[in-house]
Amino acid sequence: MSLEEIEDFCKSLKSCPKCGSSEGFWLAANLEKSYIQCKHCGAILEICEIFSQSEGSKDSKGVSRRLKL
Repeated sequence: MSLEEIEDFCKSLKSCPKCGSSEGFWLAANLEKSYIQCKHCGAILEICEIFSQSEGSKDSKGVSRRLKL
């Protein structure tokens, strides 16, 4: 994922899925994975791309989030 895609995802996330805070997120990335961390509760979300396996779908790219506690 590009940095712009990660930043766009962070901006679209209005509140933390764990605590509901709208305080914001810290961004962290390495060569393999990207993460955001809630500034309020510290929950870490791993950001990854998902691809549709259906052949007829033109919009086959999306963004997913996974909560790590």
